[in-house]
Amino acid sequence: MSCGSIGGIQGVKVGNQCSLDLNLRPLLGDIGPWQSYIHLQSIKMRLKVGNSSWERFLESKYGSILDPEDSFSRMPETVLQHIVSLLPTSDINRIRFLSRKWRRLGAQVETELRLTGHKLNEVEFSKILNDEFHSVEDLFLTECLGMRNLKLVNFKLKTVYLTYCGSLKNIYLNTPNLHTLYFQGPRVRRCTFEFINCKSLRVLHLGGVSMNNMRLIDCNKSFPHLQDLSLGDCDTSGCINILSNSLKTLVLTRFKSQVDVTIDAPKLDKFEYSGSTMFSFENVNFPSLAKANIKLNPSRYQNLDETWFKRIIEMLHCLKHVETLEFNTDSVKNIIIPKELRETLVPPLDELECIKVTSSSSSTNVVDLADSMLWVSPRLKKLLYRSDPEVLVLQLTHRVRGTPNDIHAISAPHILQDAGAIHS
Repeated sequence: MSCGSIGGIQGVKVGNQCSLDLNLRPLLGDIGPWQSYIHLQSIKMRLKVGNSSWERFLESKYGSILDPEDSFSRMPETVLQHIVSLLPTSDINRIRFLSRKWRRLGAQVETELRLTGHKLNEVEFSKILNDEFHSVEDLFLTECLGMRNLKLVNFKLKTVYLTYCGSLKNIYLNTPNLHTLYFQGPRVRRCTFEFINCKSLRVLHLGGVSMNNMRLIDCNKSFPHLQDLSLGDCDTSGCINILSNSLKTLVLTRFKSQVDVTIDAPKLDKFEYSGSTMFSFENVNFPSLAKANIKLNPSRYQNLDETWFKRIIEMLHCLKHVETLEFNTDSVKNIIIPKELRETLVPPLDELECIKVTSSSSSTNVVDLADSMLWVSPRLKKLLYRSDPEVLVLQLTHRVRGTPNDIHAISAPHILQDAGAIHS
């Protein structure tokens, strides 16, 4: 029983659906019946495979499809394109698995490629990426093994996320339009990077990277537009020198060894440090810094000795332009400067808008904490302490001696009594 035709392509109704007879001369004609046919096939496919992804493309040399006879691939491309133009968007996203030709046509216009838990061959993957997915702008690989070397030479890539692809050892990037690069590797295997042309890069996150061959990061030359730089879990020795006229956010986390840091970033607005060891800041220049967040969680074997606290003070001296300082720690004892040091050293900061302290410890001597923070910044305006479920805010008021209601000295006990602690 006939159910319509596209020119000489005859549709034959079998049961509740149409099948195609491609023995006749293909001419573009009435498209309606084949639109319905494809829609039915799409529904079948939805029930059979659920949420398909482009991982199916890589399962075999030709990719896997649901139509064993692959009738659609024998249709003229003009006919296929016309059919696709009449289909709902939801069906267009699924019909690529009905035909090898459609799959390739779909791959060529795909702008995003996500692969998770897939074993990849580095030669075949590079070829597929360049030949089939040459329009991809956003590439996401998660827990994909098999590749030791990844070479990306692509002029359309804008975003690359590589997360826990544990076999990777070397990554080569020639991606002039890349805006965002996020790499997080396992701690036990370090990966090296070679940046050939990434001058459009704005966001760079490197975690689990061997930095011994890139200790000097001259961003003005390599990444002239970089605004957000994050380095974490990296192996390095000696020093890290960061030079950037465009950098606005810098995050340094979990370095295993002692590192000397030099930073020249005149537009830096936010700085964050997290770790169990303290950096030695040799030379820093960030006059625009507004916010600093220091997360200190020393191991139980770490000695909280004079050297530890001197390193904290040294770091704070480098943050003299900051407006808001935030500490996150498992115990406030990690940041309470001993009285002996306070009596012999110069306070690192002058006037701060606010110091925020967040601790996971429930037992805290608030008086000692306030005394220490007032030494850190003698003209501190507000101290906020949070230890769930408690929040304590100390609003500090400074008056000049000789004025009405003057206060001769401000220390933690006076603040608690005179400034009105808000405790909830």
